[in-house]
Amino acid sequence: MNTTTPMQQEIPKMEIKPSKTSGVWGYIIATYVWTVVPLLTIFFASLTLLLTPIALATDNRRNLLHKVATWWAKSIIQCNPWWTFEIFGKENLPDENTPVVYVANHQSQADILAVFLINRQFRWLAKDSLFKIPFFGWAMRAVGYVPVKRGDKRSHIRCFRRAREHLEQGTSMLFFPEGTRSSDGKLQTFKNGAFRLAADAKVGVVPITLEGASHLLPKGSMIPAVATVRITVHPVIPSADTSESQVISRAKEAIAAALIHK
Repeated sequence: MNTTTPMQQEIPKMEIKPSKTSGVWGYIIATYVWTVVPLLTIFFASLTLLLTPIALATDNRRNLLHKVATWWAKSIIQCNPWWTFEIFGKENLPDENTPVVYVANHQSQADILAVFLINRQFRWLAKDSLFKIPFFGWAMRAVGYVPVKRGDKRSHIRCFRRAREHLEQGTSMLFFPEGTRSSDGKLQTFKNGAFRLAADAKVGVVPITLEGASHLLPKGSMIPAVATVRITVHPVIPSADTSESQVISRAKEAIAAALIHK
């Protein structure tokens, strides 16, 4: 795994083309990855659960547990030499003590691994089914990530309230406002929940573009590809004195600007 942080703000506008692994070598890679990932997940989830009493006793924000989750993501990335991550716009990241709402496009199940590389405290909104996965889901709940059940109004109300509490405590929130993964890499319609939350809590919105994440695990395949992911952090968009529709439009434009397929 290679992680680079280019100094220049300008992002090269060239398509990221993955290199597929196939044949016996492809199956060897797949066996390696799908052995390592569950083992790392069980290890770091267990560590999270063991540290939960300490975290609750010393910090109600549970920042320590999120750091463990960050180590989990970075360990998976480090164990995959076929993946390269490039980070642009790190100067646009707010101070650790400034809560914001991060919004990122959704290309792959591996998106969350990429977002952890921004090295910031955040809690993310995820579908409730993920919280039912042994070890992984238990750790997510311990950290304080926020479950939501699609189509359930009560669940949406609860998750909005919990997300607002995180922001009030000084912890940022992360949303994938498209709701579901894009099948072709193009941006889908943004749901307004994240932006309504930002306006209600009077915090800024920081758009993040993920380009190439869908190549890490090609659709319909369990064999990882040799791929590059570009993570672009855009300048904060103030939510105060700006209409919700304007914030959504500006966030979508910012994310699209760093995408090849828009």
